[in-house]
Amino acid sequence: MYPNISRVASASSKRSLLGLIPGRSTFVWIVAFSVSMNILLLVIPFYSIEIFDRVLSSGSVETLIGLTGIAVIALAFSAAFDTFRSRLLSRFAVAFERYVAPIVLESVIADSSGRGDSRVNDLAKVRELRSFLSGGTVTTLIDAPFLPLFIFILFFLHPWYGIIALIGTTILLVMGFVSRKIARAEIAQATGAASRTQAALDGIVRHASLVRAMGWTRGAVREFMRLNDQALSPVVRGSERVAAIASAARLVRTVLQIAAIGTGAWLVLQNEVLSGSLIASSLLIARTLQPMEGLISAWRALTSAHEAWIQVCAAAAPVLERTRKTVLPTPSGELEVAHLTYRTAAVKRPILAEVTFQCRPGEIVVVIGPTGAGKSTLLRLIAALERPTGGTIRLDRAALENWDPDQLGQFVGYLPQDVQLLGGTVAEAIAGFDENARDEDIIAAAMLAQAHEMILSLPQGYQTAIGRDGNKLSGGQRQRIGLARAFFGDRKLILLDEPNANLDPEGEEALCAAVQRARERGAALVIVTHRPRLLTVADAVLLLRDGRQFAFGPPSGVLPLSVSGATPIQTPRSRPGEAASFKIPVVGRRG
Repeated sequence: MYPNISRVASASSKRSLLGLIPGRSTFVWIVAFSVSMNILLLVIPFYSIEIFDRVLSSGSVETLIGLTGIAVIALAFSAAFDTFRSRLLSRFAVAFERYVAPIVLESVIADSSGRGDSRVNDLAKVRELRSFLSGGTVTTLIDAPFLPLFIFILFFLHPWYGIIALIGTTILLVMGFVSRKIARAEIAQATGAASRTQAALDGIVRHASLVRAMGWTRGAVREFMRLNDQALSPVVRGSERVAAIASAARLVRTVLQIAAIGTGAWLVLQNEVLSGSLIASSLLIARTLQPMEGLISAWRALTSAHEAWIQVCAAAAPVLERTRKTVLPTPSGELEVAHLTYRTAAVKRPILAEVTFQCRPGEIVVVIGPTGAGKSTLLRLIAALERPTGGTIRLDRAALENWDPDQLGQFVGYLPQDVQLLGGTVAEAIAGFDENARDEDIIAAAMLAQAHEMILSLPQGYQTAIGRDGNKLSGGQRQRIGLARAFFGDRKLILLDEPNANLDPEGEEALCAAVQRARERGAALVIVTHRPRLLTVADAVLLLRDGRQFAFGPPSGVLPLSVSGATPIQTPRSRPGEAASFKIPVVGRRG
């Protein structure tokens, strides 16, 4: 069962991700089975003692049969407990992924620009943790705390046996520390290189047609192999060193078993112990040092899992730290932008500064300006994809940060400049992940966007597969379907970034008709464009230059000002090089 994300967010502002994972009580049973299993395994050394010291001396076949039966039954229970433990760990690992993965995915969506390229691997890290939890390393860790018990039993048999076990434990601890340092250094070097390799591979595969058309195939292969070698080299070096240490650890364990047998023989000759302790001490020392030996080989998995856990916790932070928002009434679409400012640490000057305008329901505001003026950033801020540095953006007088993100998204239609279509069919691309989408709603959105006839002309109509990111469609077709998606549902505020960039004159006419129909439905529209056709349907024009609001008002008052800079907008009233003959109007709200 998937977690209720809003409930998790509201209940976990001061709790860690670990404290929210369900099924942690499973570990009580896992520990119980581990205790029982390790205690039952003691039957082997004690069986050896009884055989050498009682059966061989007495010659009793009945005693031999009885002891053997007890040992077999004990080992059968131990194997059953081991099976139960493995199943519980496997099921806990699956439950862990089913609970954590939705939180991480929601966090990635909510904070898509906050953590850079690392967010691409967040879900892969969740799967890595699931594999770690269900693997043998965890059982080795669980068995390691029983080491003092076995050492105590060895001291009980004879102090020399305990001393040999302590010496072996100390040596293996030192080896484990060295193995850990090597594993950490290897992972630190390999992680960054692996991310660069994966990014390069994704780019090559995504743009395979361009690579082939430009004759870059061999160069792309060489670049990938160069990056891949950088990622593999530290892994190979680290694996070789850890393998050498693991081999040395096996040698140490074997030598100590021989030392235990030799010491036992000497003690038997000195009449200090019984002969059965020879085999028992060797078996106990092997059992004592086995988890330590396993940890030496497992340090890489442990270090990798620790790094994965840190990344998963960082990825889940946006949801865990988010407080529940009150569900507000359905908005009418009234947009107010006041003194909006946005800057990043990488850019000295603000990308946007002191932008103020209003767009009422049933109105169209067209944003123009030269490249780099901040137009697309303005739309991303209005769509709540970025947080403004200063100023406010309000929808129906409520600041965007006070809206629940999922509720807000139901009433905002957004078409980015780079039209991004989800894979699947045309119908699925329009409806997205709306679980309540109906065929009539999809068709209505397509008809509103003047895309219905175009979609019907496709090979399978609305069921036509569009390929990854819509790569089976032309640019104009993607634009029209993206517009239908922006209109789908009860959208009160529609944000369109260069919606006519890939349209021919006929497509632009259809776009203008679609925009006017959306306005007639009462939606507020903010449209970014470099082409003049949409200006004919605008109620107001916002002119941006260098991130600042140059003018805002009716098209007849703002358009003549667009020629005083480097904007490409051309209309019958303005020609390139023509100077403005009147003063710039005061920037402010439209009257």
